[in-house]
Amino acid sequence: MRNKIYHVKIEDAEKIAREAKLSTKLLLMELWGKEIQSWEDYVNKLDEYVSFPTSCVNGIYGVNRYHDWIRDLDWLGKDGYVLIIYDYEAFLEQTPSLKEKIMRDFSDLILPWWEEEVERCVVGGRAKPFNIYLAD
Repeated sequence: MRNKIYHVKIEDAEKIAREAKLSTKLLLMELWGKEIQSWEDYVNKLDEYVSFPTSCVNGIYGVNRYHDWIRDLDWLGKDGYVLIIYDYEAFLEQTPSLKEKIMRDFSDLILPWWEEEVERCVVGGRAKPFNIYLAD
C-alpha cells in the first residue's frame, strides 16, 4: 500500500468521491479551497468530518494536537481515509507558506504514519490507506 498526494482534475475527484461514498469503511473528507483561507478554516472544516477530541485551533498547541489526532482517528472506526481538496489553487492562496506546510506535513508525517509507521509505534496499530486528491 502506498499513501500519496495526487493532483487530479475536478471530474476525477468527483468520481473518486462518488466511489468513496459507496463504502462504509472509508471516511471521505471534502474541502473547498475557496472556503479555506486560514489555519482555523482548515482545522474547523476537517473537524466537521473527524470530530477532533480537543480543539486544534490554538497556535502551536493546536498544531501539535492536530498532528496527534490526524495520526490517530481510531474513534472513527474506519479502514481508510480520502481527503479531496477541490479548487486547490484557491486553498490558502493568501498564505502559501501555510499551504506548503500542510502539504509537507501530509507527505512527511501523516501519510507515512498511516502507510506503515503506525504498525511499529502503536500496540495493535494497523496501516490504513490515506490518500489526498488535490483537484483543479
